[in-house]
Amino acid sequence: MTVTLDQPASISPAIPDVAEPPVRSPWRSAFLAALAVWSATLVVHLLVSVLAWVPRGGKAPDLWHVLLMWNKWDAGHYVRIAESGYHLGPGFPAFFPLYPLLIHVVDAVLPGGALISALVVANAAAYGAIAVLYRLADHEFGPQVARRAAWYLAAFPMGFFLFIGYNESLFLLLAVGALYAGRRGHWWLAGSLGALSSATRLFGVLLMAPLAFEYLRQHGWRLRRIRADVLGIALVPLGVVAYSIYCLVELGSPLAFSIAQDQWGRRYTFPGEAWLIAVRQPGGHSLLSPTTLGAALDAGTVLVAVVLLVLCVAGPYKFRRDQMYLVVQGGLTLVMLMSTEVGGRAMQSSARYAMEAVAIFLVLARMGAKEAVDRSVLVVGMALHAVFLIIFMAGTWLVA
Repeated sequence: MTVTLDQPASISPAIPDVAEPPVRSPWRSAFLAALAVWSATLVVHLLVSVLAWVPRGGKAPDLWHVLLMWNKWDAGHYVRIAESGYHLGPGFPAFFPLYPLLIHVVDAVLPGGALISALVVANAAAYGAIAVLYRLADHEFGPQVARRAAWYLAAFPMGFFLFIGYNESLFLLLAVGALYAGRRGHWWLAGSLGALSSATRLFGVLLMAPLAFEYLRQHGWRLRRIRADVLGIALVPLGVVAYSIYCLVELGSPLAFSIAQDQWGRRYTFPGEAWLIAVRQPGGHSLLSPTTLGAALDAGTVLVAVVLLVLCVAGPYKFRRDQMYLVVQGGLTLVMLMSTEVGGRAMQSSARYAMEAVAIFLVLARMGAKEAVDRSVLVVGMALHAVFLIIFMAGTWLVA
């Protein structure tokens, strides 16, 4: 018996289905990149903190002792304000309220005390700040520059302040978020983030300048084309206004925060004068004294930041004209640092505040396309990062 099978006239060769790679959303890429940077940096901090204990003798510290070593200087002030409010002494109103308020809120739901809550808030904000910086850099220059900018921020010699109990990461998250929102034309969001930044630190009000600059550029520098959303920029100083009202009600003066700054010895000089004072300050002191080293660290860091900012407007890595809002923000930040004196020490803490000039990380990340530059930035940056973290944990005011 013969069985005949019907065959098709023609048989096309089987073509396997080739799945196209999924398109990753820009924010998903930013958060994944930030997770890698944040995780690696946290591991480095824990290892450095444990190894720093070895020369002291005795057994290695437990996690609680490591956390206590990170709770130095301003971190302790924020924790105390979160626990007890501002009625602690005349100098405490100098510390703006959003960060201690968040610590207080988290402490109400998280076990471990206010110190743990401060570190949780700071690290959550650090993760967010890295992600938002990545997104901003990706929008302006592409993913390669964005990845390098995120790593360079974490490797910054004073970058450890983003991960300990300070408000650096919260301020950077809000400031970069406001700049990115303004760049995308979301002016009410930009103003709201700016208001939160000015509730975190007084210098948050400076965001009005780069936001206004970018708003005018987007509208062709024509005042008649301005719309109602320009009022979003006017939200920026509301953080300071709200804190001033609190100071009036609770502390008896709307300028209690300013008076407190005076009690810490803060004064503002002619633009650039504080930098010159810092350069001259080592005179009469030992070369290795904290005064000499601290002044050299602050003045040197700001000088490097100024050079990088100049490269944003001149040379092969200069920004486009539509990116000048970043230069405005960075320039104002550095001018204020070069014009501030605290407690008789010119530009105190400027070495850590310099990382708020966002443009310097973006231009450095563009330069990092050259492998030698990229490796140098990471190796030198992380080496100094580890050294300064150890110095900070030792309790010296050199990097406070």
